[in-house]
Amino acid sequence: MLKVLLVDDEAPILNNLNKVIQWTELNMEVMGLARSGQEALALCEQQAPDIVLSDIRMPVMDGLTFISELRQRGCTAEVLLLTGYQEFEYARLAIKYKVRDYICKPIHYKELENTLRLIGDQLIRSRKLDPLQFAASHLKKQDTAESAKKSSQQLIADAITYIMGRLDKDLGIEELAGHLGISCSYFCLLFKNHVGITFVEYLTNQRIEAAKYLLTHSDKSVTQIGAGIGYHERRYFTKVFQRYTGMTPSEYREQVKDCSVS
Repeated sequence: MLKVLLVDDEAPILNNLNKVIQWTELNMEVMGLARSGQEALALCEQQAPDIVLSDIRMPVMDGLTFISELRQRGCTAEVLLLTGYQEFEYARLAIKYKVRDYICKPIHYKELENTLRLIGDQLIRSRKLDPLQFAASHLKKQDTAESAKKSSQQLIADAITYIMGRLDKDLGIEELAGHLGISCSYFCLLFKNHVGITFVEYLTNQRIEAAKYLLTHSDKSVTQIGAGIGYHERRYFTKVFQRYTGMTPSEYREQVKDCSVS
């Protein structure tokens, strides 16, 4: 059984994490509950955890200070940060301390359980490797903060490539996060802070730009163009297009034609 340490200054959240998550089914057991980073460090010295779920904002010793101290002491446990604060600086520091993922409150317990299952499976597989393979896997986790930063940028680059190749499909956050191998909340956080707008805003902008190009450079009908960028109802496509451009697709096409003639 993998050992899990839960750290949060709010007792109700600790109790919920302890009771709601199906730990046995995940082949895990909760080895301790801590209300501060200082208390968590003491528990880590007694029993080395495999996975740590920790809040960021806590009294006595906050989560990031706790994790920093944990790493200085040589602990290589996988860490999941739980927080209601979504400033990207926290995520940046979390990457520096080799935090595995970033879960925003209120906690989506099913998503958290899926993330834990993925981490648990990877930990168990790594223990079945031969010594040389395990050493290589362990060294890979010790990447520098700069390489971790590049990794987050690559995630967004991959996300944008994925989006642009599927403008005609029903595309949601869950699918993209799953494609990238990260949680939905962490994907939303990274995307907003790297791109400057939300995933939904970005997707809609790209679809409207594609529609404007097709209205200008093709003879396809408005219905065909809408379907080609993911809007299968002409009425809804017209509504979205008008909200973004101030005119209907047909009006936009006529305006472009008039401009080209003049």
